Amino acid sequence: MIRKLLLLFHILLLAGFAGSCSKNSFLTGSKSKPGLVVIFVSGKVEIQRDGKDIPAASGMILQKNDSIKTNNGSLDLQTSLGHLIRLKSYTNLSIDALHGELGEETSLAIKTGLLLIKTNKLSQREQFKVSTPTAIAAVRGTAFSFEVVQGTLPKIKVYEGMVAMTLKTPVSMEIPSDKIAENPNFQKLQKLLEENEIIISEEEEAEVKPQFDELAQTILNRLDDANIENSVQNFRIDLLKTVQKEKFEEDPRESADFETLVKVDEGMIDAALDRKLVGKEIEKDHTGKLSIALDKVESIAGSKKLESEEEIKKYYSVLESVHKIDSTVLNGAVVTQIGDVMLVHSTKGIFRVNVSDVEYIKYKNFDVVTKKKK
Repeated sequence: MIRKLLLLFHILLLAGFAGSCSKNSFLTGSKSKPGLVVIFVSGKVEIQRDGKDIPAASGMILQKNDSIKTNNGSLDLQTSLGHLIRLKSYTNLSIDALHGELGEETSLAIKTGLLLIKTNKLSQREQFKVSTPTAIAAVRGTAFSFEVVQGTLPKIKVYEGMVAMTLKTPVSMEIPSDKIAENPNFQKLQKLLEENEIIISEEEEAEVKPQFDELAQTILNRLDDANIENSVQNFRIDLLKTVQKEKFEEDPRESADFETLVKVDEGMIDAALDRKLVGKEIEKDHTGKLSIALDKVESIAGSKKLESEEEIKKYYSVLESVHKIDSTVLNGAVVTQIGDVMLVHSTKGIFRVNVSDVEYIKYKNFDVVTKKKK
């Protein structure tokens, strides 16, 4: 009897130890599988891997060193830790690092385009970064957008939480890491920039002014000066002034965009990362979650009781007329568009419209044709 009790005790002890190890591994993220899973794709989105172009599809796993071009499409991604990333149209991005197994960092490098990011609360060791040749944004449990127009410095808007941004090099001269390693002045500049983190808080947007380029060039030219140490503090103050921060009021269409960035069942993400074919299941789950999100956006829009064009224009900061193939015209604003579905808030009510049913959309000052007029 005693032997049986001792055996039972050992079994329970081992089970408890195994459970504890499993739990601790989960908390530290060491069991996280590396990879970004495609949960929604719209239009022609290309994944470049090992010199080959691969069309994106639901359930596809993106890996370190993959590059993404969304062209006129868009792409939603989810990690095993539940972080969500949306690449809007005409975004060019590469994956520099992925959290999981031996690494604690997710690092995305954006060359041009617009990202929307919603992260869960990060563990103390986990890092989530978005970088450009000129700046790095370190996420601290947040929802934010990161925009880079070709040849310009980045713009960041924080909707929840905060982001810490550090500047790198002038946009006019991307300095390769090997050149930095060879040149002490480049190293001094890099250290100066890294030591001056700029915190962007909730409901703040930050944009780096073009003056940063001029100032960085000035610093580089003077780093050989024997009196440079006396100027470092002044440079530090001037550098911070090149970043313009201000409060913003969240646009209802931006809110709708984040609302439609929905998470699929985490078990499906795990299955996809285990190389199981779950593309159709992910697509079905996402469709259901997206429908619920659109219901919520539609409910919020309907609660505003906007009945005139003036009221709609004031609320959405835009006035549009959606011309459908059947000659129906909806005057109002496109609240959001995800894939082939757009939600239109018009003077006649709120409608979900399929893009294929739209002939063209007319704006106040210009036209965007989504289908050729007959």
